[in-house]
Amino acid sequence: MTETTSLTETDILVVGGGPAGVISALTAAKKGNRVMLVDAKSYEEIGNKTCGDAVNLGPLNFLKENLGLEMPSGEEVADTVESMVFETKNVAYPMYGDGFVLNRHPYGQRLLKEAEEYGVEVRSNTKAVRALTLNGTVVGVVVKENRAKEYEIRAKITIDCSGRNFQIRKSLSDSEFPLLEKNMEKRDIAASYREIIQLKDDHPYGNKIVLQFRNEIPEPGYFWIFSKGPKRLNLGIGWYLDTQVEKGMKELFWEVLHKYYPSGTYEVEDAGGYTIPARYPLLNAVASGFITAGDAAFHVNPLTAEGHGSALVAGYFAGLTAAEAIESSDLSQMGLWQYNERIMKHFGLSHAKIQLFTEALNTVKVSGLEFVLKRNILTQDQFVGLYGGKSMGAIELIKILIKIFPRYNLLNVLYRISRGANYFEKLFDRYPSTPEDYLPWKAEFDKKMQEIRQAH
Repeated sequence: MTETTSLTETDILVVGGGPAGVISALTAAKKGNRVMLVDAKSYEEIGNKTCGDAVNLGPLNFLKENLGLEMPSGEEVADTVESMVFETKNVAYPMYGDGFVLNRHPYGQRLLKEAEEYGVEVRSNTKAVRALTLNGTVVGVVVKENRAKEYEIRAKITIDCSGRNFQIRKSLSDSEFPLLEKNMEKRDIAASYREIIQLKDDHPYGNKIVLQFRNEIPEPGYFWIFSKGPKRLNLGIGWYLDTQVEKGMKELFWEVLHKYYPSGTYEVEDAGGYTIPARYPLLNAVASGFITAGDAAFHVNPLTAEGHGSALVAGYFAGLTAAEAIESSDLSQMGLWQYNERIMKHFGLSHAKIQLFTEALNTVKVSGLEFVLKRNILTQDQFVGLYGGKSMGAIELIKILIKIFPRYNLLNVLYRISRGANYFEKLFDRYPSTPEDYLPWKAEFDKKMQEIRQAH
C-alpha cells in the first residue's frame, strides 16, 4: 500500500478506484505520468462492489493486447461463461457470450496493486467533494480524508470515475461547462437488489448467465441467475426507478427466488442493493482538463446493465487520451476530444442501438418476447443482430411477416428497431471531430432518441 504524503499536485488525478478508475490510472502511469488515485473506501475495500459480476471476453482481450494485463484467474474467477440466456416462463433462448463471472474484490485488488507498481499513488479513505475550476478549466478536486478538514489536489487533468453519482461532473457549472450533461432522469437509472447464496445441493446454471423476463417483474426489468461456481449463485432483480410497482424490490426478489430455492435450502453469503445508470453513454464526456469514464459517464449496457467491461475499455481510453494531451501540452477540450471519438467507435454506437432493443422490449412486454422466441420468428443470428442493433433487409422482414401472424404489431416494432439502427449508424459516422460542431449533432441525436422513446 502506498502511504499518503503531503503532495497536493500531480499530472493526472483519478477519482474512484473502480474498473474505469484503476485502469485509467494504470494506463496514464505506464505512459510516464505522475498519477494519483483517490477513493472514499478503505484500501482493502477498493474493488469491492455489489453487482452482477459478469464480464465478457472482449474487454479483457482488449486490455491484454493494449496493456499486457493478464486474464482473470485463480480466486478472481467464480465461473466461466459460455452463453447468455434470454428466458421467459416458457422459452429459453441462448445467445453467444463467452466470458467470466468474477469475484470482483480480488480482481479489483490485483488491478490496484498493478497500478501501484507503475507508480500510481493511492489515497484511500479520501472522498472527492467537488471540482476545482479556473476560467472554464478543471484544475483539480477538493477532497476530504478520514473526515478531516478539506484540502485541494491540483492536477493538469482530472478523470472522474466516481460512479453512478458522478460527484465531480455534477459539481461543474453550466455556465463554465455548457457541453457537459449534469443530470440524469429516473427513467435512465436502474435499481437492483442482489444476493450471493450458498446452496446445499448443486445448481444447473454452470457456465451460463440467465436473464429472466417474468410477468411479475416490471418491464423491461428482469431477474438474473449467474453461476458463481458449484453450489453458489449470484441472483438479483432490477428495474428502472421511474417504474410504478406494487411490491417492494426485496419482497419480489424473494418471491421469485423461493420458486427455485425455498427458504432453508441455501445460506446468504452477501446481500445488497444499488443503483446504476442504464442508458446510452454521455455523448460528450470531456471538458478542458477533464475526462469522465465508467458509470460516471453512463458506460453501461442499457439492457443488461453490465458495465464492468465497458468501464475497463473506457478507463484505458481515458488514461491514454490524458497522457497524449499532457505530452502535446494541449489540455483543452479540443485536446481531449479524441476520447469521445474513441468511445463512440468502440461501444458508444452499440449501446445507443441496444437502447432501441430496450425500448422495444418495454413495448412488446414479456408476452410479445415469448411469442417471438417460441414461434422461432427470428433465427438466433437475427435475434443476436437485433439485440446488437443490426438493421434488417426487406427480404428478412417479409419472411418474418409470414411467421408473425397474427401479431403484426410486433413486426412494426422490429421494423422500428431496424430502421433506428440504420439511422444511428449513419449519424455516428458523422460524430463531430470538434467541440464546435457538437451541439447541432447532439440536437439531431436527441430528437431521434426522443421519437423512439415516445413511440415505445
